[in-house]
Amino acid sequence: MDTPKRKRCNKRKGCKLSEQEKAARRAAREAKLKGAKMRTPEELSQALGIGLNQAYAALAQGEIRGAVRLNQRWLIPDRVIERILNGEQPLSAA
Repeated sequence: MDTPKRKRCNKRKGCKLSEQEKAARRAAREAKLKGAKMRTPEELSQALGIGLNQAYAALAQGEIRGAVRLNQRWLIPDRVIERILNGEQPLSAA
């Protein structure tokens, strides 16, 4: 990545980033997330056209096969979302 490295400071609270540095980091973070093979519940709800609460409920009930929970964070593989959208993997009946 071509993002500028954070400057070291002797201040206790750290250095403040310029607006240009903030924008570069934001763009790099968005590019990294776009290239990721795992998606968040927010992206799942957008892809399926359901509410965020419904997405979390489906994850908690095990209706989304292949979803992984790491601590308090849900991760859903891209291929699982694609299979659901293509009708290859139906949501489990609750």
